[in-house]
Amino acid sequence: MADFNEEQLKRISFHLLTFKNPRARQHVLRNHVKIEDFFLLEPRQLQVSGLFPEEIKAVRERNWSEAEREAGRLDENGIRIVFRGDQDYPPLLDEIYDPPDLIYVRGDPSLLRREKLAVVGSRRGSAYGQSALNRVLPDCCRAGLVIVSGMAFGIDSMAHRLALRENGGTIGVNAGGLLHLNPPGNSALLRRIVERGAIISEFPLDVTPRPFLFPVRNRIISGISRAVLVVEAAMRSGSLITARLALDQDRDVLAVPGNIDSSLSQGTNFLLQQGAKLVTAAADILEEFGLAAPAHERATADLGPKEKKILDLCGENEVKDIDFLVEKLDLSTAEAISLLMGLVLKNLIIEDAGGYRRIHHG
Repeated sequence: MADFNEEQLKRISFHLLTFKNPRARQHVLRNHVKIEDFFLLEPRQLQVSGLFPEEIKAVRERNWSEAEREAGRLDENGIRIVFRGDQDYPPLLDEIYDPPDLIYVRGDPSLLRREKLAVVGSRRGSAYGQSALNRVLPDCCRAGLVIVSGMAFGIDSMAHRLALRENGGTIGVNAGGLLHLNPPGNSALLRRIVERGAIISEFPLDVTPRPFLFPVRNRIISGISRAVLVVEAAMRSGSLITARLALDQDRDVLAVPGNIDSSLSQGTNFLLQQGAKLVTAAADILEEFGLAAPAHERATADLGPKEKKILDLCGENEVKDIDFLVEKLDLSTAEAISLLMGLVLKNLIIEDAGGYRRIHHG
């Protein structure tokens, strides 16, 4: 079993007892009751706090078995707990209203200490959304920002994949306990995030994702991040809820403008009307963090004539497939692939949708 002292077991027990009753938890903490003293309160004091009879009974029995059971399952599932006050607890999360006393982590907890950019958007993210992310996120990753999102299909998944592709840090925030990663249909990506980034949750291990938990989860996405970037969002969407939470938490809200004919642009364009910062290049985001765009080791003057021709043929907004490039360049397929791989390694083009696209460095 993970090695917890008595105080930590009490904190886990308090978390398990009160996560379904946030009003009671807030009442206890607002009255500056230390968690270790919570289990010494009289039944009347517990009742005034808003605890239900079965919760009061559990407190009075001071039964740590549930906390010990929770702790016992951490190691076997590759999960650890980071308590508020630990060095890995996200610094900005400490500042929000009602921060969780502990968070569960699968993956690399050190990512929680680094500067973070939240990226949220529609589950129906389009090619435009992917193009926008390709344009603005690579330099953010290279500048050291950790990309935070909710692991949903669409924009969330695109942002996580792009961070992984750029060998940047990425954190997924789950809408349930870490034994119930969501969405289950995204399991291959979730595995990669655990292997090369981290997935976190404030919910106990056995909590299954449910609709009412998503806004609770969204406050963590914005709460651990310095800024929230919204890419493609309808007017009534979780992304706009996250943007509102971000404003409440005094975070920067950034938005990529969209086509006025697209329903997926209505939310982002509305945010821009309301004063969100317009983002069209990585520099717009990095400015919020006081960072400069990283220098690109890519003097195109050093490229050979064939590489330059490939670069000219690959547009930023249109994917070119290998057959097109072979025909235009009059090369063998093997030589074209070799040249393309060289340009990918130099961060000048990327593989995208079965072809290749030039990376915009802005």
